[in-house]
Amino acid sequence: MTSNSKRFRVGDIECIALCDGTFSYPPAWFFINVPQEQWETSLREHSLPTAHIETPYTCLLVKAGSRKLLVDTGADGLAPTTGNLLTRLQAENIAPHEITDVILTHGHPDHIGGVLDGHGQPAFPNARYAMSKTEWDFWTDPSVLHDAAMDAHLRQMLVSCAQKNLPPLKTRIDLFEGEKEIAPGVHAVPAPGHTPGHIGLLIASGNQQLLHMSDAVVHPLHLENPGWRCVFDLDPVLAAETRRKICDRAAADGPTALAYHFPFPGLGQVKGHGMAYRWEAVD
Repeated sequence: MTSNSKRFRVGDIECIALCDGTFSYPPAWFFINVPQEQWETSLREHSLPTAHIETPYTCLLVKAGSRKLLVDTGADGLAPTTGNLLTRLQAENIAPHEITDVILTHGHPDHIGGVLDGHGQPAFPNARYAMSKTEWDFWTDPSVLHDAAMDAHLRQMLVSCAQKNLPPLKTRIDLFEGEKEIAPGVHAVPAPGHTPGHIGLLIASGNQQLLHMSDAVVHPLHLENPGWRCVFDLDPVLAAETRRKICDRAAADGPTALAYHFPFPGLGQVKGHGMAYRWEAVD
């Protein structure tokens, strides 16, 4: 593993975690329904800084049979520290035209930022794209986020990115509802709340599994406190319910889990049950 990539296997399926970059957020954005003193105390107890939260954007390459699937495309355009996905792929000797499928877990800028090239064309020219129909319909609606509980600047950033990046994919995107086998061993798992059509993924081969939680959990403290809300959770009640279900599944079944925003490479196991869990990172 380099600091920007991590190869691992799920049975016969080869995976590579790829870091598109990092970004520093105000901590209050991650815990907007929690008193500052409380989240500051929790961060200190975990020896974490309280002035900022730096998160990676961890994309995932999945080699399943003859197919090369890319899960999310990073945050190109968000900051100078992001937009490194193509460089990471090149370092793994994978060219954009080799990607057969691009799975978009949801329509936030840090997941769809790299879908287009500098000319506004699909960055992965031979790929089919896959996204929840609910998610696609939401982000391609001009009135999206009209009533969202976030400041106008943040709302506009989300809307502008989606309505710039998604329409050029219209002729090559496959929309699905509910659970869906996207490729052999790669299943979409509905995980709504963070966004209306947000999905996770279950990757399985032989007796091994990887549960890709995407943004159902965006910070390890959300495992310990599933009711703590991130500003980007559009339906906070449903997001908390989904978070508990995902955590229950991960803790009960014992698969390796991947969390998009956890310290790179975002791999670990969820331990515990009920109302509180904990994260054990794995190499």
